[in-house]
Amino acid sequence: MPHARRPACFISTGSVLIDLPLHVSRIPAPGGAVTATSAGPAVGGGYTVVSAVARQGLPAALAATLGTGPNSSRVRESMMLDGVELLVAELVGDIGTCTTLIEPSGRRTFITTAGVEAEPQQEDLESLDLLDGDWVHATGYDLVHPTSCPVLVDWLLALPDGVELVIDLGPVQPEIEDDLLIPLLGRTTFLTGNHMEITGLSARLGSPDALREACPQALIVRRTGVHGCVLWPADGAPIEVPGFARDVVDTTGAGDTHTGVLVAGLMDGLNIVAAARRANAAAAEAVSRSGPARAPRRDEIDVLLAGA
Repeated sequence: MPHARRPACFISTGSVLIDLPLHVSRIPAPGGAVTATSAGPAVGGGYTVVSAVARQGLPAALAATLGTGPNSSRVRESMMLDGVELLVAELVGDIGTCTTLIEPSGRRTFITTAGVEAEPQQEDLESLDLLDGDWVHATGYDLVHPTSCPVLVDWLLALPDGVELVIDLGPVQPEIEDDLLIPLLGRTTFLTGNHMEITGLSARLGSPDALREACPQALIVRRTGVHGCVLWPADGAPIEVPGFARDVVDTTGAGDTHTGVLVAGLMDGLNIVAAARRANAAAAEAVSRSGPARAPRRDEIDVLLAGA
């Protein structure tokens, strides 16, 4: 008797870090000092997007390397609470940290240390059992890192047909070489970035139409903060989806929350506008909370939308 097909899964390759958020009144001048407040370390980096999907009640997994140290143990605790599965083997060592200086405006400045998260193992990735309908997520940070880039790019470009590829290039997009970027855009089915990032990519390629030609299969998502987002489907004109106004406490992880909830909506069978509306509500709620992985759960988003 044949085995039942497993449900479609969201799989993130994004490096997981321990975030050390520090709220400051200003960024000190070189040699200066400032007093910060902190709620302590939190699991962040690539975990935020996968936790956002899991909190919608959908299968979500990490294909990012963890280690054997205390930082990785903290990640595993969060994974147990959210119901996120780890698909790759651990390495001896530990994952790195990201110290985030958060100004009153919500603007963030990052100081990152590297660990085993930058060492994906090709044999682990190649052993993953990917099925039609699965979603694979990758970030620009891992595509510019000298140790993770060669392994990830080859694997992403060889993904089976029917597997969706989500790419968030982030602010490091200018550092990705053309001979890597162009093939990846051609394979991408969901490209997301904030207004500045998508504008910068369009300028790099020559025009918005050139961006459209570079990723002909992709739903392009331009996140516009409090204004919501603009969707550009592969087969249609751009669509603006309004956002939700909330008091901003911390913008860390808001983009990943938006991406995770939007993809979860598509996995649920929603149309792109309905999925984006849920993502806009989730991101608005996330910025009103302190810390990176603060995506609201499905029922919380339902309440937000009902009250809108």
